[in-house]
Amino acid sequence: MVCRSVVKTFLFVFLVCAVSVSEAAEESKPLWEYGFGAGYAQYAHYPAADQYAQLFLPFPTFQYRGEILRADDREGGRAYLLKNEKWSLEFSGSGSLPLDSSDNRAREGMDNLPLVLEAGPQLVYSQDHDWEFKIAVFPSVVIDGAYVRQNGGSLNLQAAYRWEKEVIGPFATPLGLSGILTLNAKAASQEFHKTYFEVSSKDATSTRSQYDAVAGFLDTQATYFQRISKGRFTLYAAVSYTDYSQSVNRTSPLHRADSNFEYGVGLTYVLGESKRQSVPLENTEGLINKAIQHRKERLEQFQ
Repeated sequence: MVCRSVVKTFLFVFLVCAVSVSEAAEESKPLWEYGFGAGYAQYAHYPAADQYAQLFLPFPTFQYRGEILRADDREGGRAYLLKNEKWSLEFSGSGSLPLDSSDNRAREGMDNLPLVLEAGPQLVYSQDHDWEFKIAVFPSVVIDGAYVRQNGGSLNLQAAYRWEKEVIGPFATPLGLSGILTLNAKAASQEFHKTYFEVSSKDATSTRSQYDAVAGFLDTQATYFQRISKGRFTLYAAVSYTDYSQSVNRTSPLHRADSNFEYGVGLTYVLGESKRQSVPLENTEGLINKAIQHRKERLEQFQ
């Protein structure tokens, strides 16, 4: 009930603030800033699960807007490797939280699900800093205590639209609004699918038949992320719908739902920031570009 109340409050603020809208100027932001926050999220136990977990968590925050490395609430985390006006080769990633199998009916008696991390290169085409189209190949690893092993990998295709505006809210208060809508399709290797959908002979029961996971298509996903900022405070909300109806492993006894709906809300506060200003997006540069330019300048010195 508390979470529903937070979501309703967020929607009310968003609708009220949308009364008077103007284009936001490119705001000069600090190079880095730190603070703290707290958030609540509901997420599926694992892909295509029919049970959900709730998480309330206080956390520290840190944002950095450099020439090569960017990690903030507009772009997420990425490191530019190669970059020009429209195209960039970047390093990025994602992950999934571990699960105690005793908390899930479908996996009862099976090994716990480990922490799954994915990271690797992504090729990005950007248009006016609003539209982005990505293709990413992410190798994966699983971490279970001190044990780390390779976990195959995934292929991700994504289209994203970003918008940012400044609005006049209640009592003539200026507020910053920004949103990100992403559409994603994902396929993965056999090893990756085994983590979530494989049922070995030792785990088979009368209600859970043995199953060998295969490589191929996993899901399509639509996600919307909303941000409202006032001074040092920022309110966040996100919703995500993932469709697994075309998954190649939908006949697995661990595939329990054709779709998952997940959401979260959070509030952060900035405690401190740098005096140095951030590098504008148009001035960001790839690590390889910078190395080539540096080499070129050195060669010119000896000519």
